[in-house]
Amino acid sequence: MKKTNLLLLIVIVILIGVSIAIFFVRNYDPQRTLRDFAVEDTASITKIFLANKQGSAVTLERVDDHWTVNQQYTARRDFVNNLLTTIKKVEVSSPVSSAKLERVMKDLAVQGIKVEIYQGDECVKVYYVGGVTEDNNGAYMILENSDLPFIVSRPGFTGYLTVHYLPELSEWRERIAFNYSIEDIAKVYVEYPDRDESFIAERLGENSYNLRNIDGSKIEEPFDTLRVKEFVSRIKFVGFETFILDSLQAQKRDSLQTTQMLASFTIEDKTGAKNKLVTYRHPNSTGLFDPEGNLFEYDVDNLYGILGNGEVVILQYPIIDPITFYKSDFTKGMHRSTTIIKDVETP
Repeated sequence: MKKTNLLLLIVIVILIGVSIAIFFVRNYDPQRTLRDFAVEDTASITKIFLANKQGSAVTLERVDDHWTVNQQYTARRDFVNNLLTTIKKVEVSSPVSSAKLERVMKDLAVQGIKVEIYQGDECVKVYYVGGVTEDNNGAYMILENSDLPFIVSRPGFTGYLTVHYLPELSEWRERIAFNYSIEDIAKVYVEYPDRDESFIAERLGENSYNLRNIDGSKIEEPFDTLRVKEFVSRIKFVGFETFILDSLQAQKRDSLQTTQMLASFTIEDKTGAKNKLVTYRHPNSTGLFDPEGNLFEYDVDNLYGILGNGEVVILQYPIIDPITFYKSDFTKGMHRSTTIIKDVETP
């Protein structure tokens, strides 16, 4: 009886083993591990590392409700969302043809961007991103420990897929000069070369605002407190176009500081901490002429800015014009000395 039970048990174990083997053989795809680039659950991704062979590298990390880059700066939300969408939707379009295989492999080895994707502390995916395909609708990619690259694309996206993986710090950093809630603002200092038009706007409480001369003294003439509130509402969020190249930062900063500024804006919060933005004219590098055929001396679209940390950035007049208030704008009736839209815009 015992021998019969033992024999039956052995037969059952063998049958189970054979069934498992058949299941894996039938479902085995020799290309799956070579082509499975996507990470479906992007909500659980906690870290993304990007690096190229030229020494550029960024580490994006999820921190509460936002992402940081290199543990120093807030990352651009739009760039991170684009990358996460690509990570989720990226799929193989086709293998690389044998005629192009050697060249693609060399390009990946020399110029490939390494991508590491983490969920928690576990690295769940590693692959390399190469250049764009001839039709600009895909990129060459290869998974780590694979010897076969693929042409990979993102459904619904047409363009240079590799730009979503750029390991350049300046591309990922948030491009914001000021970002405050209005409740956190205590004072705004605005200085111009003309001291008579400079001023301090104070937020004393909800719907309570004051205006002072830039030296802190009382303004004797009447002023419009609603305009002061409008100004503070506008300046609480100010973005910029881009950073200038790291290699030019020090030289450009030194050069700008020898010229006359356009304006200086400093926000002081309720804790006494201050953040500053100083603007300067940008040369007319595009060769733009006025309607009479005269060359504009300065760029009519862009200007330079120096942030509180000393970094030089490019701003645009449509961003700066709405916060360019002068003291006379508050004290001389409804007169405005610059073009400013009437409704307060917030991001």
